[in-house]
Amino acid sequence: MTSWFPLLAGVGLGGATVALMAIGGVMHQRGTWATIMVAIASFYVVFAIQTGDTLEIVVHTGLAAGFTALAIIGARTSSWILAAALLGHGIFDVFAGSVIANPAPGWWGPFCLGIDVVLALTLAAMLLRGRTLD
Repeated sequence: MTSWFPLLAGVGLGGATVALMAIGGVMHQRGTWATIMVAIASFYVVFAIQTGDTLEIVVHTGLAAGFTALAIIGARTSSWILAAALLGHGIFDVFAGSVIANPAPGWWGPFCLGIDVVLALTLAAMLLRGRTLD
């Protein structure tokens, strides 16, 4: 597996997610984007639980709570907050291991970055075209 494969796989899954959201008719619902943000943020908690390290669990639960708060605020106020939170999580994926203990497998950061960026750019493009979310 090359170092680019996880990123490309994430981009592919992000694209598939966008396509399925469109097919399912949920692309323009704020709740869909907020739920995706919450789900994405929770994966690091799962990886922390897998390590059994209490401090990692607490830290990553706190970070997930922060992204969850952004998802709720974005769903209630501005869809731009949802787009920014998704992009922010992608940035977190890049730097997670340099700032705090990163319980995720080494391939996870690039993989999740790919998904996050595709979703953030898709939502931002919709908003720039004047589309409002229900």
